[in-house]
Order: sequence, then C-alpha cells, then structure tokens
Amino acid sequence: MNPAEADTARDGAMSSDVLRTGPGRIARQLISSQVALSHAFDGLLPRSFCVDGSKDFKQRIVPGYLRPGLVVYDIGGGARPCVDLETKRRLGLTVRGIDIDEGQFAKAPRGLYDRAIVADITTYQEQNAADLVVCKSTLEHVRNTEAALAAMARLLNPGGTLLVFVPSRNALYARLNLLLPQRVKLRLLSTFMSKQADHLGFPAFYDHCTPHHFRRFATGCGLQIKELKPYYISSYFSVVFPVYVLWRVWILAYWAMAREHAAESFALIARKPERPHARRGDESGGVNQMEIEK
Repeated sequence: MNPAEADTARDGAMSSDVLRTGPGRIARQLISSQVALSHAFDGLLPRSFCVDGSKDFKQRIVPGYLRPGLVVYDIGGGARPCVDLETKRRLGLTVRGIDIDEGQFAKAPRGLYDRAIVADITTYQEQNAADLVVCKSTLEHVRNTEAALAAMARLLNPGGTLLVFVPSRNALYARLNLLLPQRVKLRLLSTFMSKQADHLGFPAFYDHCTPHHFRRFATGCGLQIKELKPYYISSYFSVVFPVYVLWRVWILAYWAMAREHAAESFALIARKPERPHARRGDESGGVNQMEIEK
C-alpha cells in the first residue's frame, strides 16, 4: 500500500457493493466521522507535521522545476504521470516515460508521452538524455533502490535535476505493509479504498527507503543534494480516531528522537554537476527495455 496516494477521507472507506446496503451507509458515516475527528486533531499540531507529501511534491515541487522546452523523464509514472497534458503543451515539454509495466502506458492520457519505454529502472542504461527526472511513489516497489538512483543519475544531462518522492521504510504503515500477505493487503484496499486499489496494490519492498540511505546513494552517484524534505503525515489510521491519536503522538515522540528519520515519506531534490563540454546525447544501452512508438 502506498501512503503517498492514499486519501481515505475523500474517496470513501468501503466498496460500492457494501455501501449500497443500510449497514454499509451506517459504516460509511461512522468512518467519515472518524476521519473528520482525525483531521480536526491535526489542527492542533504544528503545520510542518500536516503537509501531505504526495500533494506537495506534485503540486509545488515538480511545477517549480518545470521550464519551457525541457526534456522530462517520468520514472514509474505510467498511467499517472507527474506532468499533465496541458502543462506539457503550454511549456513545450518533451515527456518520456519509463515503466516496467507496459499496460500502465495504455492508461495514460493520450499524447502525453513522446516516448514510452518499458524497462526496469534498476538496469536502465540510457545516459545524458534528461533535463529533469521525476520519480513519484515508485522506488518503494523496486528491489534495489541504489541501482535505480544510479540509473536516474546517468540519465540526467549535466546540470539536470532529479526529483524523487518516496514513502519511508521507517513508517509504521510500511512495516505493517511488509508483514501483511499480499492477498490481505489487496482485500483491505478493495474494501476501504476501492477507487484507488488499481494503483495502490503493487507489491512494496521499501529497499533502503530512508533519508539516510537516499542521501548516501545520491552523493555516491555524484549528485549534489539541494534538499531532502521530510513529511510526517499519512491517512491510513484516520478511519479509527483513537488509533490515529496514538499514532500521531508516536510520530511526535519519534521525531523528537530521530528528526527526519521519523518521516512517513520524503522528497529528494538533487542536481547533476555541470561538466565542461559534455556531449548531450540520447544513448540507449538497450538493457531489458523496449520502446513503444507513439
């Protein structure tokens, strides 16, 4: 389950079949009241503990780095890319997608991707092709995040920027996600988050998905870290208010001890240093990849 996309307050808490029944409507009202109480409780906390990381990344961070004429690679965006079609056309962007699942590209807005590349990002070899690489809620699903970050660093042109958003392995929901069988997680998603189950049900591994490891991997790839932005909220426990309060108290206590390592999720912003006279190319290593012609 991916907290970056979850919003139980907005999308309903139970499947449509259950909600058509009387008990289902009562359950929905009860859960809505619990979510409302949870949101009200958040109003007592510092603002920095209430910023939705997924929304902040997509609505503030990514737009802040878009410039006319950029070549943008969206890693793992598939059906839900970080750049919309109107923005692409307005800024004259070239948008290329890399996703391991070819079927995800078929669900993307028509005309958004100029190239759709089916590949495993951990083994992708293309170099010096992107001005901006964006990766949102993807790296928790790969088994080798160090290799994935190295591939994205290779992909950047000198002077290019990498934007990554990822759930943290340290978060309680991530630990639960690692423990629960996949069939149980899928059942919970279809019951409580039916409108999002199609894109939240991918297996997650959270390999080294912590601020500490991402800092080390990024610098090891030769990138300069501009910012690592931690976020301290997710919505998984908001359907049961007493549990939510206990979890929020835990977050505050954990933050007091570990600071950014208590984050539920985080964003990494890094830059590839300029190299004098570097050749800007579009070289493809052809490792475990295929391209869908658009």
